[in-house]
Amino acid sequence: MGKIIKFPTHLRRVGNKYKQEEIERITEMLRLCDSDMSTMVYQIEQLNEELKGLSVEYEALLARLQKLLEEDDGKN
Repeated sequence: MGKIIKFPTHLRRVGNKYKQEEIERITEMLRLCDSDMSTMVYQIEQLNEELKGLSVEYEALLARLQKLLEEDDGKN
């Protein structure tokens, strides 16, 4: 006589259905998280470039102020 094939119980079929739905939901959430993280990294890079520019400007203003103060001290 041949082997008997055991069909999954109703609970197992329902459990597998919900498991597959959860896998799909988690996959979508991971995709969204990845997209958000990529956006944040881009924004951080943009802010870093702006910070570099501001630092250069700050240093130039500080050097100019220091030069003016030294000239002022020389006159007194």
